[in-house]
Amino acid sequence: MFEFSVPTKVHFGEGMLNQIGELAREYGERIFLVTDARAMQETGYLSKVKKMLEDESYGVLLYNRIYSSSQADSNSEIVNRGADQARHAKCDIVIGLGGKTTLHIAKAIAFLASNGGNLEDYFLGRKGNKKTITYIEIPTTFGFMPGLTNFFYVLDKYDSIKKNVDTPLNYADLILVDPKLTTTIPGKSSAHVGIELLSMAMESYISKKNNPIAEALSIKAIDLIASNLSKSLQDPENITFKSQLCTSSILTSLAIANSNPGICYGLSLAINSLFGIYQGVVSSILLPHVMEYNLTSCANRYVQIARAFGEDVNDITVVEAAIKAIEGVRKVLTDLRIPTRLSELNIEKSELLKAAKLARNYDFMNYVPRPVSKDDLLNLLSSAY
Repeated sequence: MFEFSVPTKVHFGEGMLNQIGELAREYGERIFLVTDARAMQETGYLSKVKKMLEDESYGVLLYNRIYSSSQADSNSEIVNRGADQARHAKCDIVIGLGGKTTLHIAKAIAFLASNGGNLEDYFLGRKGNKKTITYIEIPTTFGFMPGLTNFFYVLDKYDSIKKNVDTPLNYADLILVDPKLTTTIPGKSSAHVGIELLSMAMESYISKKNNPIAEALSIKAIDLIASNLSKSLQDPENITFKSQLCTSSILTSLAIANSNPGICYGLSLAINSLFGIYQGVVSSILLPHVMEYNLTSCANRYVQIARAFGEDVNDITVVEAAIKAIEGVRKVLTDLRIPTRLSELNIEKSELLKAAKLARNYDFMNYVPRPVSKDDLLNLLSSAY
């Protein structure tokens, strides 16, 4: 038994950004635009989006105090202040423009502006019961899209731990996906975004909460990433490759919404909370190690992953074919020339236990294909150090 729903409208295509003013006008007139100050100003897209929204609305209030690279500027206090401002200005639309961190925060602001209080109250169990503000998402990377799920993760300012709020009220009303926006991502960042997305697609595919629809979405996403990530890095202006990767981000996000992330995501969340290291960097290092840990529990699924990577799995055993999936991932990581050891990230080995303890506390870790303990997680981190 399972449920599957897609309450979000998605507009996809090159040049779609040019329609943002008209699309937003259908939902309201007072807009609260949330974005990463540095990143969006450098690309020039911020001024363009703001102008198009202003042409079609009563007013646009810009909230650009987020700095995705800074933990202090992307925590629950930023959400509380943003929600207060959105309510005071009587905004009826919140728009998130940026990467994953910015979108999580924008989504949290829309939720909190509707329900009141402080975000920390909801971390402690308070429930939201209404949605009075439209949330529109404009991703600028081909990474995970929070708007297609019922949760968001934000750093709690009091204990510096990323925490989530789950509710059906959290889905975006509209997501505008323009592959052209993703051409401005630097090469190394693109690599990490792509591998993090790959890890999430794989973990959705092998999760105990998986279902036939999520399974189909995630294996197609894996195929698209395996076929297009390296090509996109070699030819970053190629919209065809970017479009395929953006499609994979939609598929992966829908799969996660109807399945679960796993060990890679949990450990990367924990390390990001403790040390401020981007989750995609951590996922890129941990993915092959986590795949090895799960091998005996989902070998048959790994065979399908190996096929998605173009590996020849004919006339060999299931286990041999499953190992080829791990080899396929390692080949991609080698081609991308990104860090392969946690020791390269300036993390002290003595700190790994903290990350293992924190990661094990996330609820979704109870649905990984092979049961995992704090000690198992510590061993995984040590093997990747």
